[in-house]
Amino acid sequence: MIFWILYLILSITISYLITFFTKKRLLKAFIFSFFLTILVSVWFKKPGENTIVPIFSIFLLELSILPGNGIERIFRPMALIFCFFLPSSYFFFKKTKN
Repeated sequence: MIFWILYLILSITISYLITFFTKKRLLKAFIFSFFLTILVSVWFKKPGENTIVPIFSIFLLELSILPGNGIERIFRPMALIFCFFLPSSYFFFKKTKN
């Protein structure tokens, strides 16, 4: 459990640090959402197993050593999470009025 908490904190930190490369608010929100989605999304390691792992590691394994289980199976949960993170991060990066 501690691993997942540390992984989540590190993923949020990395995603936030990447946003410093741009100044536009909408682009910051998109970049933050995209990288956070890639790092935080989890799915089943193999179809039919109960082990969940980050989607990024599944993607790397699908491209390299695992037999083709269908790489498109990881895009559905990733798209759903991205649709949640994008509006949330847009409000997070919204400028406050002074």
